[in-house]
Amino acid sequence: MPRRKLGLLIPSTNTVAEPEYYATVPDGVSVHTGRMLVRDAAIGSDASYLRLHDQMLEAVEPTGRVLATCGPDHVAFAMAASSFVGGADGDAAVRRRVEAAVGAPMTSAPAAFTAALEALGATRIAVLSPFQPVIEAEVVRYFHETGVEVVARHSFRPPRTTAIAEVGESEVRDALARCSDPAVDAVLQLGTNLRMASQARAAAWWLGKPVLHVNTVMVWHALRAMGCTGWGAGIIPSLGDPTTKESAP
Repeated sequence: MPRRKLGLLIPSTNTVAEPEYYATVPDGVSVHTGRMLVRDAAIGSDASYLRLHDQMLEAVEPTGRVLATCGPDHVAFAMAASSFVGGADGDAAVRRRVEAAVGAPMTSAPAAFTAALEALGATRIAVLSPFQPVIEAEVVRYFHETGVEVVARHSFRPPRTTAIAEVGESEVRDALARCSDPAVDAVLQLGTNLRMASQARAAAWWLGKPVLHVNTVMVWHALRAMGCTGWGAGIIPSLGDPTTKESAP
């Protein structure tokens, strides 16, 4: 019987977060998913990405209430863009909304990255994402409010949410190579449907700096929040071996 139950709220079009969460959690932690309905998957413009954001907020309560029936100990909100809209206050509002719907504490992408950057002592970052400019600006705003400077950024800008998962390894590698600026302390990858977990550790080695993958870092943050201290720091590149999977306490 699992000792910890981690709820996962994701857009219904997301095909990457679930397998990456399943592959990352240690023995003793189970993952239970609620899929938030995406009625319009277009994200090829600022306006369409904001429509996606609105759809996800509308889906929080109905999807969260269903997820709550399995009694999760914690919940991860794997819709990174919506957590950044509105800066630090916007993230706090989304967390309150999700926690009320699910009845469990929540991990958001901004909260997870903030904790990871504090653990690393990193204050200057590069950001890779599938976001349109309006969302990228909100990411910059959030980190500015939390004392972190976005030195560089790159967006793959796919036309639909499903196309995020189709961004290839070579395209990701080329984008990472452009983050070799010595002014960058760490590289952050946003977009929970962007397949990059397998590349993050290798990229940290050849870039010579931490590469923080959103799904991995959110699992790390959720495990800490659930008291799974026997496994953890190593999930963040440069703080240990991110492939180690020990049992949860």
